[in-house]
Amino acid sequence: ILVFDAWSAANMSLYGYQRETTPKLERLAEKAIVYHNHYAGSHYTTPGTASLLTGTTPWTHHAFDVNATVEEYLAEKSIFHAFPQHHRLAYSHNAFADTLLRQFITALDTYTPWERLYFENDAVFTSTVRNDLDIAAISKNRALRQQNDGFSYSLFLSKLYETYKRKRMKKTAVDFPRGVPDNEGVNFFLLEDGIDWLLSVTETTQQPFLGYYHFFPPHDPYHTRAEFYNVFAHDGYEPITKPEHFFERMHSQEKIDRQRRWYDEFILYVDAEFERLYHQLEQSGILENTWLVLTTDHGEMFSRGILGHTKPIFYQPVIHVPLLIFPPGQDSRIDVYKRTSALDLLPTLLQVTDQTEADWAEGTILPPFQGSTATTDRTLTSVQIEKTNKDGSIKEGTAMIMQGDYKLFWFFGYEPIKEQGEVIELYDIAADPEELHNLYPAQKDLAKKLLGILREKVEQLDQSYG
Repeated sequence: ILVFDAWSAANMSLYGYQRETTPKLERLAEKAIVYHNHYAGSHYTTPGTASLLTGTTPWTHHAFDVNATVEEYLAEKSIFHAFPQHHRLAYSHNAFADTLLRQFITALDTYTPWERLYFENDAVFTSTVRNDLDIAAISKNRALRQQNDGFSYSLFLSKLYETYKRKRMKKTAVDFPRGVPDNEGVNFFLLEDGIDWLLSVTETTQQPFLGYYHFFPPHDPYHTRAEFYNVFAHDGYEPITKPEHFFERMHSQEKIDRQRRWYDEFILYVDAEFERLYHQLEQSGILENTWLVLTTDHGEMFSRGILGHTKPIFYQPVIHVPLLIFPPGQDSRIDVYKRTSALDLLPTLLQVTDQTEADWAEGTILPPFQGSTATTDRTLTSVQIEKTNKDGSIKEGTAMIMQGDYKLFWFFGYEPIKEQGEVIELYDIAADPEELHNLYPAQKDLAKKLLGILREKVEQLDQSYG
Protein backbone atom coordinates (compact mmCIF):
# COMPACT_ATOMS: atom_id res chain seq x y z
CA ILE A 1 0.00 0.00 0.00
CA LEU A 2 1.61 3.19 -1.19
CA VAL A 3 0.27 6.51 0.15
CA PHE A 4 1.36 9.87 -1.25
CA ASP A 5 0.18 12.50 1.23
CA ALA A 6 -2.37 15.22 0.34
CA TRP A 7 -3.01 14.09 -3.24
CA SER A 8 -6.24 15.44 -4.71
CA ALA A 9 -7.97 13.68 -7.58
CA ALA A 10 -9.11 17.15 -8.67
CA ASN A 11 -5.53 17.97 -9.69
CA MET A 12 -4.76 14.78 -11.61
CA SER A 13 -5.01 14.61 -15.38
CA LEU A 14 -5.79 10.91 -14.91
CA TYR A 15 -9.19 12.09 -13.67
CA GLY A 16 -9.68 14.85 -16.24
CA TYR A 17 -7.72 17.79 -14.82
CA GLN A 18 -6.74 20.24 -17.57
CA ARG A 19 -3.06 20.30 -16.67
CA GLU A 20 -1.15 17.15 -17.58
CA THR A 21 0.04 16.35 -14.07
CA THR A 22 0.06 12.53 -14.22
CA PRO A 23 1.24 11.49 -17.71
CA LYS A 24 3.27 8.52 -16.47
CA LEU A 25 0.54 7.26 -14.17
CA GLU A 26 -1.91 7.41 -17.06
CA ARG A 27 0.26 4.98 -18.99
CA LEU A 28 0.67 2.66 -15.99
CA ALA A 29 -3.08 2.78 -15.39
CA GLU A 30 -3.53 0.58 -18.45
CA LYS A 31 -2.64 -2.31 -16.10
CA ALA A 32 -4.74 -1.13 -13.17
CA ILE A 33 -8.20 -0.84 -11.70
CA VAL A 34 -8.87 2.91 -11.65
CA TYR A 35 -11.44 4.20 -9.14
CA HIS A 36 -13.01 7.47 -10.28
CA ASN A 37 -15.24 8.25 -7.29
CA HIS A 38 -13.09 7.31 -4.34
CA TYR A 39 -13.29 9.20 -1.05
CA ALA A 40 -10.94 9.69 1.87
CA GLY A 41 -12.15 9.03 5.40
CA SER A 42 -11.59 12.64 6.40
CA HIS A 43 -9.94 15.93 5.47
CA TYR A 44 -6.46 15.62 7.00
CA THR A 45 -3.82 13.08 7.93
CA THR A 46 -4.77 11.80 11.37
CA PRO A 47 -8.44 10.90 10.83
CA GLY A 48 -7.92 10.06 7.15
CA THR A 49 -5.08 7.64 7.86
CA ALA A 50 -6.92 6.17 10.85
CA SER A 51 -9.86 5.33 8.58
CA LEU A 52 -7.56 3.81 5.97
CA LEU A 53 -5.71 1.64 8.50
CA THR A 54 -8.68 0.48 10.61
CA GLY A 55 -11.45 0.39 8.02
CA THR A 56 -13.63 2.55 10.30
CA THR A 57 -15.09 6.05 10.07
CA PRO A 58 -14.14 9.00 12.28
CA TRP A 59 -17.50 8.45 13.99
CA THR A 60 -15.98 5.22 15.29
CA HIS A 61 -12.22 5.71 15.65
CA HIS A 62 -12.41 9.26 17.16
CA ALA A 63 -8.92 10.23 15.95
CA PHE A 64 -9.93 13.86 15.47
CA ASP A 65 -7.00 15.75 16.90
CA VAL A 66 -3.52 16.31 15.49
CA ASN A 67 -1.26 13.46 16.62
CA ALA A 68 -4.26 11.58 18.06
CA THR A 69 -4.66 7.81 18.19
CA VAL A 70 -7.72 5.63 17.61
CA GLU A 71 -9.97 4.38 20.38
CA GLU A 72 -8.16 1.85 22.56
CA TYR A 73 -10.24 -1.15 21.49
CA LEU A 74 -9.21 -0.48 17.87
CA ALA A 75 -5.51 -0.56 18.76
CA GLU A 76 -5.56 -4.28 17.92
CA LYS A 77 -7.95 -4.04 14.98
CA SER A 78 -5.86 -2.50 12.23
CA ILE A 79 -5.01 -3.74 8.76
CA PHE A 80 -1.76 -5.09 10.22
CA HIS A 81 -3.64 -7.20 12.76
CA ALA A 82 -5.80 -8.54 9.93
CA PHE A 83 -2.81 -10.19 8.21
CA PRO A 84 -1.12 -12.20 10.99
CA GLN A 85 0.39 -14.74 8.58
CA HIS A 86 2.23 -12.01 6.66
CA HIS A 87 5.46 -10.20 7.41
CA ARG A 88 4.08 -6.74 8.16
CA LEU A 89 6.12 -3.60 7.45
CA ALA A 90 5.27 0.06 7.86
CA TYR A 91 6.85 3.46 7.39
CA SER A 92 5.57 7.05 7.24
CA HIS A 93 7.31 10.32 6.38
CA ASN A 94 4.43 12.00 8.19
CA ALA A 95 4.90 12.06 11.97
CA PHE A 96 1.12 12.19 12.56
CA ALA A 97 0.62 8.96 10.61
CA ASP A 98 3.66 7.56 12.41
CA THR A 99 1.84 8.10 15.72
CA LEU A 100 -0.84 5.71 14.47
CA LEU A 101 1.74 3.19 13.27
CA ARG A 102 3.28 3.17 16.74
CA GLN A 103 -0.15 2.50 18.22
CA PHE A 104 -0.31 -0.62 16.02
CA ILE A 105 3.31 -1.59 16.61
CA THR A 106 2.52 -4.94 18.25
CA ALA A 107 1.24 -6.11 14.85
CA LEU A 108 4.30 -4.89 12.94
CA ASP A 109 7.23 -7.18 12.24
CA THR A 110 9.27 -4.33 10.79
CA TYR A 111 8.56 -0.80 11.94
CA THR A 112 10.75 2.01 10.60
CA PRO A 113 10.68 5.36 12.46
CA TRP A 114 9.68 8.40 10.40
CA GLU A 115 13.11 10.00 10.88
CA ARG A 116 14.82 7.20 8.96
CA LEU A 117 14.39 8.82 5.55
CA TYR A 118 15.13 12.42 6.50
CA PHE A 119 18.52 14.10 6.11
CA GLU A 120 18.66 14.51 9.88
CA ASN A 121 18.32 10.81 10.48
CA ASP A 122 17.56 10.41 14.18
CA ALA A 123 16.01 6.95 13.88
CA VAL A 124 18.52 5.25 16.18
CA PHE A 125 18.24 8.07 18.69
CA THR A 126 14.42 8.15 18.76
CA SER A 127 14.00 4.38 18.86
CA THR A 128 16.35 4.26 21.85
CA VAL A 129 14.55 6.94 23.86
CA ARG A 130 11.01 6.67 22.47
CA ASN A 131 9.40 6.51 25.92
CA ASP A 132 11.06 9.83 26.84
CA LEU A 133 11.09 11.37 23.40
CA ASP A 134 10.17 14.96 24.29
CA ILE A 135 12.83 15.57 26.93
CA ALA A 136 15.43 13.58 25.00
CA ALA A 137 14.80 15.65 21.86
CA ILE A 138 15.40 18.84 23.84
CA SER A 139 18.67 17.43 25.13
CA LYS A 140 19.76 16.39 21.65
CA ASN A 141 18.93 19.81 20.21
CA ARG A 142 21.02 21.48 22.86
CA ALA A 143 23.91 19.15 22.17
CA LEU A 144 23.85 19.31 18.38
CA ARG A 145 22.18 22.55 17.31
CA GLN A 146 23.75 25.14 19.59
CA GLN A 147 20.50 26.17 21.22
CA ASN A 148 22.02 28.81 23.48
CA ASP A 149 19.22 28.96 26.02
CA GLY A 150 21.31 29.18 29.15
CA PHE A 151 22.19 25.48 29.16
CA SER A 152 25.39 23.84 28.01
CA TYR A 153 25.80 22.30 24.56
CA SER A 154 28.53 20.46 22.69
CA LEU A 155 30.46 22.76 20.35
CA PHE A 156 32.26 19.78 18.80
CA LEU A 157 29.12 17.75 18.05
CA SER A 158 27.22 20.76 16.79
CA LYS A 159 29.99 21.65 14.33
CA LEU A 160 30.01 18.09 12.95
CA TYR A 161 26.24 18.15 12.67
CA GLU A 162 26.14 21.48 10.81
CA THR A 163 28.95 20.40 8.45
CA TYR A 164 27.08 17.21 7.57
CA LYS A 165 23.82 19.07 7.06
CA ARG A 166 25.39 21.76 4.80
CA LYS A 167 27.08 19.16 2.59
CA ARG A 168 23.86 17.18 2.18
CA MET A 169 21.86 20.31 1.40
CA LYS A 170 24.41 21.69 -1.05
CA LYS A 171 24.56 18.42 -2.92
CA THR A 172 20.82 18.35 -3.54
CA ALA A 173 19.81 22.04 -3.60
CA VAL A 174 20.66 22.48 -7.29
CA ASP A 175 18.03 19.89 -8.18
CA PHE A 176 15.28 21.73 -6.28
CA PRO A 177 14.99 25.42 -7.25
CA ARG A 178 12.29 26.16 -4.65
CA GLY A 179 14.28 24.42 -1.94
CA VAL A 180 14.92 20.84 -0.91
CA PRO A 181 11.64 19.10 0.03
CA ASP A 182 10.98 19.47 3.72
CA ASN A 183 8.49 18.97 6.51
CA GLU A 184 7.60 22.23 8.29
CA GLY A 185 10.81 23.86 7.04
CA VAL A 186 12.93 21.74 9.39
CA ASN A 187 13.21 18.13 8.29
CA PHE A 188 14.60 17.66 4.77
CA PHE A 189 14.18 14.61 2.57
CA LEU A 190 14.24 13.32 -1.00
CA LEU A 191 11.46 11.17 -2.37
CA GLU A 192 14.16 9.44 -4.41
CA ASP A 193 15.74 8.21 -1.16
CA GLY A 194 12.38 6.86 -0.04
CA ILE A 195 11.77 5.01 -3.30
CA ASP A 196 15.30 3.55 -3.31
CA TRP A 197 14.88 2.43 0.29
CA LEU A 198 11.46 0.91 -0.42
CA LEU A 199 12.87 -1.07 -3.33
CA SER A 200 15.72 -2.45 -1.24
CA VAL A 201 13.37 -3.40 1.60
CA THR A 202 10.81 -5.03 -0.68
CA GLU A 203 13.37 -7.12 -2.54
CA THR A 204 14.78 -8.55 0.69
CA THR A 205 11.55 -9.06 2.68
CA GLN A 206 10.29 -12.56 3.25
CA GLN A 207 7.00 -13.46 1.59
CA PRO A 208 4.13 -13.22 2.08
CA PHE A 209 4.31 -9.61 3.24
CA LEU A 210 2.08 -6.60 3.81
CA GLY A 211 3.80 -3.23 3.40
CA TYR A 212 2.36 0.19 4.17
CA TYR A 213 4.49 3.12 2.96
CA HIS A 214 3.36 6.71 3.47
CA PHE A 215 5.46 9.38 1.72
CA PHE A 216 5.12 13.14 2.24
CA PRO A 217 4.90 14.55 -1.34
CA PRO A 218 2.83 16.17 -2.81
CA HIS A 219 2.02 17.67 0.61
CA ASP A 220 3.14 21.28 1.03
CA PRO A 221 5.61 22.93 0.79
CA TYR A 222 5.52 22.19 -2.94
CA HIS A 223 9.25 21.95 -3.71
CA THR A 224 9.39 20.12 -7.00
CA ARG A 225 12.44 18.82 -8.85
CA ALA A 226 14.23 21.05 -11.38
CA GLU A 227 12.86 19.25 -14.45
CA PHE A 228 9.30 20.16 -13.39
CA TYR A 229 10.04 23.68 -12.15
CA ASN A 230 7.75 26.28 -13.77
CA VAL A 231 6.46 23.87 -16.43
CA PHE A 232 2.94 25.25 -15.88
CA ALA A 233 4.01 28.88 -15.44
CA HIS A 234 2.65 30.06 -18.80
CA ASP A 235 0.14 27.39 -19.78
CA GLY A 236 -2.85 29.74 -19.70
CA TYR A 237 -4.86 27.62 -17.29
CA GLU A 238 -7.35 29.64 -15.23
CA PRO A 239 -9.09 27.80 -12.36
CA ILE A 240 -12.77 28.41 -11.68
CA THR A 241 -13.36 31.20 -9.18
CA LYS A 242 -15.47 30.04 -6.23
CA PRO A 243 -17.15 32.00 -3.43
CA GLU A 244 -15.06 32.52 -0.30
CA HIS A 245 -15.77 30.39 2.72
CA PHE A 246 -16.42 31.82 6.19
CA PHE A 247 -13.41 29.86 7.50
CA GLU A 248 -10.81 31.78 5.51
CA ARG A 249 -10.39 35.23 4.01
CA MET A 250 -6.63 35.59 4.34
CA HIS A 251 -5.31 34.40 1.00
CA SER A 252 -5.47 36.36 -2.24
CA GLN A 253 -6.56 34.64 -5.43
CA GLU A 254 -3.10 35.35 -6.85
CA LYS A 255 -1.44 33.46 -4.01
CA ILE A 256 -3.90 30.58 -4.25
CA ASP A 257 -3.35 30.24 -8.00
CA ARG A 258 0.43 30.30 -7.54
CA GLN A 259 0.29 27.63 -4.84
CA ARG A 260 -1.96 25.51 -7.05
CA ARG A 261 0.60 25.71 -9.85
CA TRP A 262 3.45 24.75 -7.53
CA TYR A 263 1.34 21.84 -6.24
CA ASP A 264 0.64 20.67 -9.78
CA GLU A 265 4.36 20.74 -10.54
CA PHE A 266 5.06 18.79 -7.35
CA ILE A 267 2.59 16.12 -8.49
CA LEU A 268 4.77 15.67 -11.59
CA TYR A 269 7.62 14.75 -9.24
CA VAL A 270 5.45 12.13 -7.53
CA ASP A 271 4.28 10.86 -10.91
CA ALA A 272 7.87 10.34 -12.09
CA GLU A 273 9.03 8.63 -8.91
CA PHE A 274 6.03 6.29 -8.83
CA GLU A 275 6.76 5.26 -12.41
CA ARG A 276 10.37 4.52 -11.44
CA LEU A 277 9.20 2.43 -8.50
CA TYR A 278 6.68 0.54 -10.60
CA HIS A 279 9.12 -0.36 -13.36
CA GLN A 280 11.77 -1.55 -10.93
CA LEU A 281 9.25 -3.66 -9.02
CA GLU A 282 8.09 -5.06 -12.34
CA GLN A 283 11.64 -5.87 -13.45
CA SER A 284 12.39 -7.58 -10.15
CA GLY A 285 9.42 -9.92 -10.62
CA ILE A 286 7.72 -8.88 -7.38
CA LEU A 287 4.60 -7.67 -9.16
CA GLU A 288 3.98 -11.16 -10.50
CA ASN A 289 2.47 -12.13 -7.16
CA THR A 290 1.92 -8.80 -5.40
CA TRP A 291 -1.08 -6.48 -5.18
CA LEU A 292 0.07 -2.86 -5.47
CA VAL A 293 -2.26 -0.16 -4.11
CA LEU A 294 -1.77 3.54 -4.81
CA THR A 295 -3.81 6.06 -2.83
CA THR A 296 -3.65 8.96 -0.33
CA ASP A 297 -4.96 10.07 3.07
CA HIS A 298 -6.79 13.21 1.83
CA GLY A 299 -6.66 15.89 -0.86
CA GLU A 300 -5.86 19.60 -1.03
CA MET A 301 -7.81 22.87 -1.50
CA PHE A 302 -6.98 25.85 -3.74
CA SER A 303 -10.24 27.76 -3.76
CA ARG A 304 -12.79 29.61 -1.60
CA GLY A 305 -9.90 31.50 0.02
CA ILE A 306 -8.64 28.22 1.49
CA LEU A 307 -5.20 26.70 1.01
CA GLY A 308 -4.38 23.13 1.98
CA HIS A 309 -6.48 20.85 4.15
CA THR A 310 -6.30 22.08 7.75
CA LYS A 311 -9.76 23.61 7.78
CA PRO A 312 -12.61 21.23 8.79
CA ILE A 313 -14.19 21.00 5.33
CA PHE A 314 -15.25 18.20 3.03
CA TYR A 315 -15.35 19.84 -0.39
CA GLN A 316 -14.47 17.58 -3.31
CA PRO A 317 -10.80 18.61 -3.72
CA VAL A 318 -10.14 17.56 -0.11
CA ILE A 319 -11.92 14.21 0.03
CA HIS A 320 -12.19 13.02 -3.58
CA VAL A 321 -8.89 11.17 -3.87
CA PRO A 322 -7.07 8.72 -6.14
CA LEU A 323 -7.20 4.96 -5.80
CA LEU A 324 -5.52 2.60 -8.23
CA ILE A 325 -5.07 -1.11 -7.62
CA PHE A 326 -2.58 -3.09 -9.70
CA PRO A 327 -3.53 -6.78 -9.36
CA PRO A 328 -0.74 -9.28 -10.09
CA GLY A 329 -0.63 -10.19 -13.75
CA GLN A 330 -3.31 -7.73 -14.91
CA ASP A 331 -2.57 -6.31 -18.37
CA SER A 332 -5.72 -4.33 -19.11
CA ARG A 333 -7.46 -1.33 -17.56
CA ILE A 334 -10.69 -1.46 -15.57
CA ASP A 335 -12.50 1.77 -14.72
CA VAL A 336 -14.82 1.84 -11.70
CA TYR A 337 -17.26 4.75 -11.36
CA LYS A 338 -19.23 3.60 -8.33
CA ARG A 339 -18.68 5.59 -5.14
CA THR A 340 -16.04 3.95 -2.96
CA SER A 341 -14.33 4.74 0.32
CA ALA A 342 -10.98 4.42 2.06
CA LEU A 343 -12.82 2.11 4.47
CA ASP A 344 -13.16 -0.42 1.66
CA LEU A 345 -9.48 -1.18 1.22
CA LEU A 346 -9.13 -3.39 4.30
CA PRO A 347 -12.02 -5.79 3.56
CA THR A 348 -11.07 -5.87 -0.12
CA LEU A 349 -7.45 -6.89 0.44
CA LEU A 350 -8.62 -9.60 2.84
CA GLN A 351 -11.08 -10.84 0.22
CA VAL A 352 -8.66 -11.00 -2.71
CA THR A 353 -5.96 -12.76 -0.67
CA ASP A 354 -8.35 -15.29 0.92
CA GLN A 355 -7.86 -14.04 4.47
CA THR A 356 -10.33 -14.09 7.36
CA GLU A 357 -12.89 -11.27 7.32
CA ALA A 358 -12.30 -8.36 9.71
CA ASP A 359 -15.56 -8.19 11.67
CA TRP A 360 -14.86 -4.62 12.88
CA ALA A 361 -14.41 -3.09 9.42
CA GLU A 362 -17.18 -0.73 8.30
CA GLY A 363 -16.37 -0.63 4.59
CA THR A 364 -17.54 -2.88 1.79
CA ILE A 365 -15.60 -4.93 -0.72
CA LEU A 366 -14.56 -2.82 -3.68
CA PRO A 367 -15.85 -3.52 -7.18
CA PRO A 368 -15.14 -5.54 -9.24
CA PHE A 369 -14.58 -7.98 -6.33
CA GLN A 370 -18.04 -7.58 -4.75
CA GLY A 371 -19.86 -10.27 -6.69
CA SER A 372 -23.51 -10.51 -5.69
CA THR A 373 -23.04 -8.09 -2.77
CA ALA A 374 -22.57 -5.07 -5.07
CA THR A 375 -24.53 -1.98 -4.04
CA THR A 376 -25.83 0.72 -6.36
CA ASP A 377 -26.52 3.59 -3.93
CA ARG A 378 -23.66 4.09 -1.49
CA THR A 379 -24.12 6.51 1.40
CA LEU A 380 -20.92 7.99 2.82
CA THR A 381 -20.61 10.16 5.90
CA SER A 382 -17.78 11.80 7.80
CA VAL A 383 -17.29 14.17 10.70
CA GLN A 384 -14.64 16.39 12.27
CA ILE A 385 -14.95 17.56 15.86
CA GLU A 386 -13.03 20.76 16.51
CA LYS A 387 -13.94 21.72 20.08
CA THR A 388 -15.76 20.27 23.07
CA ASN A 389 -17.30 21.90 26.14
CA LYS A 390 -15.92 21.44 29.64
CA ASP A 391 -18.31 18.53 30.20
CA GLY A 392 -16.96 16.78 27.10
CA SER A 393 -20.00 17.49 24.92
CA ILE A 394 -19.42 18.57 21.34
CA LYS A 395 -19.16 22.33 20.85
CA GLU A 396 -18.21 22.79 17.19
CA GLY A 397 -17.61 20.60 14.19
CA THR A 398 -18.42 19.71 10.60
CA ALA A 399 -20.40 16.73 9.35
CA MET A 400 -20.91 15.54 5.77
CA ILE A 401 -23.19 13.06 4.05
CA MET A 402 -23.26 11.87 0.42
CA GLN A 403 -26.33 9.99 -0.75
CA GLY A 404 -27.24 9.45 -4.37
CA ASP A 405 -26.09 12.50 -6.30
CA TYR A 406 -26.43 14.77 -3.29
CA LYS A 407 -23.88 15.94 -0.78
CA LEU A 408 -24.71 17.92 2.35
CA PHE A 409 -22.42 19.84 4.74
CA TRP A 410 -23.38 20.83 8.26
CA PHE A 411 -21.13 23.37 9.97
CA PHE A 412 -22.07 24.06 13.58
CA GLY A 413 -20.78 26.03 16.54
CA TYR A 414 -17.96 27.96 14.85
CA GLU A 415 -17.20 31.53 15.93
CA PRO A 416 -17.71 33.10 12.46
CA ILE A 417 -21.28 31.71 12.39
CA LYS A 418 -22.00 32.24 16.08
CA GLU A 419 -25.16 34.25 15.48
CA GLN A 420 -26.91 31.71 13.25
CA GLY A 421 -25.35 28.72 15.02
CA GLU A 422 -25.04 26.58 11.89
CA VAL A 423 -24.54 26.70 8.15
CA ILE A 424 -25.96 24.07 5.80
CA GLU A 425 -24.91 23.51 2.20
CA LEU A 426 -26.40 21.06 -0.28
CA TYR A 427 -24.96 20.19 -3.69
CA ASP A 428 -25.84 17.95 -6.61
CA ILE A 429 -22.40 16.47 -7.29
CA ALA A 430 -23.42 14.92 -10.60
CA ALA A 431 -24.78 18.18 -12.05
CA ASP A 432 -22.47 20.50 -10.13
CA PRO A 433 -19.14 18.74 -9.42
CA GLU A 434 -17.46 22.06 -8.56
CA GLU A 435 -19.98 22.65 -5.74
CA LEU A 436 -20.86 26.14 -6.92
CA HIS A 437 -24.65 26.12 -6.41
CA ASN A 438 -25.95 25.63 -2.88
CA LEU A 439 -29.35 23.96 -3.24
CA TYR A 440 -30.27 24.17 0.43
CA PRO A 441 -32.62 27.18 0.10
CA ALA A 442 -34.54 25.48 -2.73
CA GLN A 443 -34.54 21.86 -1.51
CA LYS A 444 -35.07 22.07 2.22
CA ASP A 445 -37.13 18.88 2.39
CA LEU A 446 -34.28 16.80 0.99
CA ALA A 447 -31.79 18.67 3.15
CA LYS A 448 -33.91 18.04 6.23
CA LYS A 449 -33.84 14.30 5.56
CA LEU A 450 -30.06 14.18 5.10
CA LEU A 451 -29.44 16.56 7.99
CA GLY A 452 -31.59 14.36 10.22
CA ILE A 453 -29.20 11.47 9.63
CA LEU A 454 -26.23 13.62 10.58
CA ARG A 455 -27.91 15.11 13.65
CA GLU A 456 -28.68 11.65 14.96
CA LYS A 457 -25.11 10.50 14.38
CA VAL A 458 -23.66 13.58 16.08
CA GLU A 459 -26.00 13.04 19.03
CA GLN A 460 -24.77 9.45 19.34
CA LEU A 461 -21.16 10.62 19.02
CA ASP A 462 -21.78 13.25 21.67
CA GLN A 463 -22.73 10.51 24.11
CA SER A 464 -19.59 8.46 23.45
CA TYR A 465 -16.94 11.05 22.68
CA GLY A 466 -14.82 12.95 25.18
